[in-house]
Amino acid sequence: MINKQILSTIDVGGQGGAEKKILPALPGYTRINEKLYDFINENKTSRVELKKQANTQWFDVGKYHDLSDYDKEVTMLFLLHKDGVPTGVYTISLGEMLDVLTNDKEFQQDGWDWDLIKVESALKEAFPKRQSKIPLNVKDFIKKYNYKFQKHY
Repeated sequence: MINKQILSTIDVGGQGGAEKKILPALPGYTRINEKLYDFINENKTSRVELKKQANTQWFDVGKYHDLSDYDKEVTMLFLLHKDGVPTGVYTISLGEMLDVLTNDKEFQQDGWDWDLIKVESALKEAFPKRQSKIPLNVKDFIKKYNYKFQKHY
C-alpha cells in the first residue's frame, strides 16, 4: 500500500496539505475530496482516509452516523510522525475503528459514543458548516488495540 522508500523522504510536518505530500508514497492512488476519504485507487476498489498527527487527532464524528457497509470499508491510514519525520503507518477499516472506539469506556469518555455521533450528525445536517471535534490519542489507541491494525511502516 505504501512506498516506504518515498515516505522516508517526505517531511509530513506542518498543518494541512498532507494529502498532497503523501500522494507520491501511495502508488496507484489518486487524491480525491470526499466526505469519508482522501484517496482512491485506480480500479476504485480501495479508499483511504489519511490521519496525520504526532499523536492527538481530532475527528468530526457527525459524518460517521448511519454509515453503509461500503462506507465502513474505508481504510483509515494513521501516519505518525515526530517533527515531520514519519515514525509509523497503521491502517484499520473505518467500521472496525468505530466499533472499537464506541465499545471502549475510556474512549467513550472522550465522546466516542453512538448517541453523541447521532446528535452531531443531526446538528451537522441542520448547520452544514458546523464541526464538533472529538479527540483521539492515536498512539494510545494503536498501543491498546495493536492486534486490530496493520502496520506498514
